[in-house]
Amino acid sequence: MRGKTKEIEKVIQTHSFSIDSIIRDVMKTFNFRSLCHKVGFKKEQGYPVADIITLLLVFPLMLLNSVNAFYKSGYKQVTKMQKDTIYRLKNHARMPWRNLLLHVSKQFQSLVNPDQDVDDKSAFIFDDTMDERVGRRIEEVSYVHDHVAGRKKSKATLGFKNLTMGLFDGKSFNPLDFSLHSEKKLYKKQRKEQYQKKRDPRSNGAKRKKECDVDKITNAIRMLKRAVKHGFKAKYVLVDSWFASKDFIRTCRGVKDGAMHVICAVRKDWRKYRYQGKDMHAKELLKTLKSEGKEKRCRKRNTRYYEVTVYYPGIDETVKLFFCRFPYQKEWRLYLSTDISLSFIETMDIYSVRWTIEVFFRETKQHLRLGKCQSQDFDAQIAHVTTTYILYAILSYFRRVNDYETLGGLFEEMKDDMVEKNMAQRLWEMFDELLDVIIAAISKSGAVDIHAFKTSEEYQYIKTLFEDSFLGHQLFDDDNVA
Repeated sequence: MRGKTKEIEKVIQTHSFSIDSIIRDVMKTFNFRSLCHKVGFKKEQGYPVADIITLLLVFPLMLLNSVNAFYKSGYKQVTKMQKDTIYRLKNHARMPWRNLLLHVSKQFQSLVNPDQDVDDKSAFIFDDTMDERVGRRIEEVSYVHDHVAGRKKSKATLGFKNLTMGLFDGKSFNPLDFSLHSEKKLYKKQRKEQYQKKRDPRSNGAKRKKECDVDKITNAIRMLKRAVKHGFKAKYVLVDSWFASKDFIRTCRGVKDGAMHVICAVRKDWRKYRYQGKDMHAKELLKTLKSEGKEKRCRKRNTRYYEVTVYYPGIDETVKLFFCRFPYQKEWRLYLSTDISLSFIETMDIYSVRWTIEVFFRETKQHLRLGKCQSQDFDAQIAHVTTTYILYAILSYFRRVNDYETLGGLFEEMKDDMVEKNMAQRLWEMFDELLDVIIAAISKSGAVDIHAFKTSEEYQYIKTLFEDSFLGHQLFDDDNVA
């Protein structure tokens, strides 16, 4: 699974020289201008919103973190658009960024799955990630805790917690929605220094800012209901143990009259499960199963496990629990599935799909500069994350339609008609053309006759030096050319 979920890394590596054209082509396929108009974006000072967003989409590919960095770079010549035009769009509280992301995702699904088939492993996936920032003056920024690093990372980190919801449709992960959250507020003196902005309480920006102080489980439930309302479908909801509260599980099962099952990791806490007429918590239940000698072994995963069907009073439903002890681990881990028809292997295979959101976070941070926006305006922070997710969807779509076989799976090599010139080859051609110009100019002047220069030993020597250089290795290495 891990080797097949890198949706955009291969696109970046093999098509970096033509990413801009890829974006333009996919945006035409998505009817992006129509989508912007449909969700309620309006013109900003004469420039179409789609043009401004397109410029924002290519910032990460230019390794730029801000609008200001763009206008200080050599890229500023690509447009006559002034920086204030971009700032107005990013900082506008009324811009419907959430609606735009949902419609882009819906268009993605309609293009890759026009029959709206629901894959057996399709799932809505929730998870949060550290969204670090530098500077205490950013609106709503707070101290956040990295629960992955735990006690090892004792130093407080400034930033947000980014709660993201995505859809795995059986082949690829597609981001649908997100919310930024504050955790430990700054000290009172520091909060006074933070950027503040008045917004209409009915505006999209005010609603997104209000979400900062709403707990993540409540926001996750709202996202799920919103996605279902927009027509997205899946068979499962996958979360880690942090989200696996009884209220979350019960609410998910209530959506669409129980159309979706929940598979999640669960803490071995004090919640009760009813087994053989007795209510017992996880540790008591595990002890009972051990005494009954019901341990099983999965050769495929080299795992010891206990499998038991119990009644969960917290959600008023029968569920299946799996106590697992993986290789080189002392602790037993607990997983819950509301789909009691699944075996251990089937449950673990479906739950492993949750890894796709971890890959998504890593790729957007590593390649698309997620979390690098330093604007003090919270509306700009929302715009930054949204455009990053839209860019991911665009690159993911390109990879989907070009690298996936029609029956599913991934091509290990690019198709022959996808092999194009890389940057090194273009540079060599420019160098070759430059020499032609120089030769023609010198010959025309009559100063020296060097028509035969290109067939001389000197020319071949220069070419050999180029081929042996770093760029030359890129050009003549078959793997990199592909």
